[in-house]
Amino acid sequence: MEKERDLQTMDAREESDAPALEHAASAPDGDEVPEAGAEETAAEPIVASGDEANPTAEEAEAEDALEDEDRVLVFPLSFPIPLAQLRESIPFLLEHGLNVEVSLADTSHNAEVPIRDLERMAIELRRNKIKVIAHLPHHDLKLASHDKWVLEHSLDALQEGLEIGKILGARTAIFHSGFSNHVDPREIDWWVEQCVAGLEDLVARAREEEVIVALRNTWESDETVITRLFEAIDSPWLRFCCDVGHAACFSQFAPEEWIVQFREKIVNLHFHDNDGMQDLHQACGEGVVGFDVVYETVRAELTEPVNITLQVGREDLVPSIQHLEECGFQFQRSRT
Repeated sequence: MEKERDLQTMDAREESDAPALEHAASAPDGDEVPEAGAEETAAEPIVASGDEANPTAEEAEAEDALEDEDRVLVFPLSFPIPLAQLRESIPFLLEHGLNVEVSLADTSHNAEVPIRDLERMAIELRRNKIKVIAHLPHHDLKLASHDKWVLEHSLDALQEGLEIGKILGARTAIFHSGFSNHVDPREIDWWVEQCVAGLEDLVARAREEEVIVALRNTWESDETVITRLFEAIDSPWLRFCCDVGHAACFSQFAPEEWIVQFREKIVNLHFHDNDGMQDLHQACGEGVVGFDVVYETVRAELTEPVNITLQVGREDLVPSIQHLEECGFQFQRSRT
């Protein structure tokens, strides 16, 4: 990569223009301690009768349900753009009020792009209030391989992608584990151990850069392998990107079941549709994904809105948004 990675220089020059964190990670402040010294006052016993009776469990549940119905989640909306096309795509993003998920799949381009070009793009994105998510390289990369050169190249490419994402202002980076049904069942334990070793290095680097690594489901048939990775690396810098399209065509479980399973770790959602057999990346509403059910699940399981990336073609962007809005989704698309 033909560039000096001097983020301190960039930060000094653009200090006042630094991007805000999309997902601020902070240590808990601790339990609140009740105020001491308050005098206790005697209270007359309450006699429950008629309309003044204490609410029953059923009434309390009904009240909670009403509060849930009133809760509105407004989701930021992103669109995937390859790094090589990022600058020319800014007018398109502005036209549709979108943030951007920058694809870093082309590792050759990643290695050649000048640092100054990345810095200029970062400034332009911030000036236009376009937030950035990085999508780390993934083609043919493996953190679990019998070939040490494959391992070294994979980790180098991932860390380079993480660095580029940081320069562009990303605070979340999408990561593929590389697991698939081609892994010999007898080697799954070995595969998990090897992947954990590489992923620990990546997450440690992400922590230094203050970027959250979001593990995305791809070819996993169920949640087992991803759950094991999360159990092995219990870090606030490792979270989950739920891809509902992948869940629909590659897994044994419905997309909404993945949301329920990983609700506490979800920081990003990938939306697209398919026929349940092939990863077609169709417009939302054209395939088997029930986005109405996905919406109800998201409302029930997530306490805060997370970014949604529409992994569809440009021609399918508007129909996808329309379908999702018909299902109940609301999107944050204003630049003001």
